Amino acid sequence: MSPELEKQLFEKYPEIFADANKSPQESCMAFGLEVGSGWYNLIDILCEALTYTFTTSIEVDEEDGKRLGIEPSRWNREEKDRYFFKVEAPQVVASQVKEKFGTLRFYYHLKFDDANVSLSATKKYPDLDKINRRYSDYIDGIVHFAEIASSRTCEVTGAEGSIHVRGGWYKTLNENVAKTEQYEGYNKLDSTQ
Repeated sequence: MSPELEKQLFEKYPEIFADANKSPQESCMAFGLEVGSGWYNLIDILCEALTYTFTTSIEVDEEDGKRLGIEPSRWNREEKDRYFFKVEAPQVVASQVKEKFGTLRFYYHLKFDDANVSLSATKKYPDLDKINRRYSDYIDGIVHFAEIASSRTCEVTGAEGSIHVRGGWYKTLNENVAKTEQYEGYNKLDSTQ
């Protein structure tokens, strides 16, 4: 991806691309976004979807509620104080973004907030673990969708494309781009193979 477009994504989603300034020994993000500029919009939409997700809450006991500084609530005067922990989606942190076999690969890890991690460690709240697994599945689905969409998006122009192959090298290209001298010898992959 061009340095200008890459910079725009890094500035727009600093939490997702938090590892971009690490050394190659610490993160593959040190190599930047190893894809063509045509996938800029696809990655932008992916990151937006990863940024805005659902939240929910679980009830925790008084000890954990006070430890976490949660304000108690009660529905009526006769009821005892109840503590509800707001379960936020984990932060997605990109580990590597590249093209492989003509499609996008978006490798990442999840960073749950400290309060979530400490509550999960108590093993008292199985619903929290279920919610965290749902977040993980939800995020996996978003990433998988973007990876599938990349097989139909030209990596060079962002226009409609299809997977082409030349000597074992795969690239998703628009038909017009595939006809250019630079991509001479790339042939549309027969989807019946």
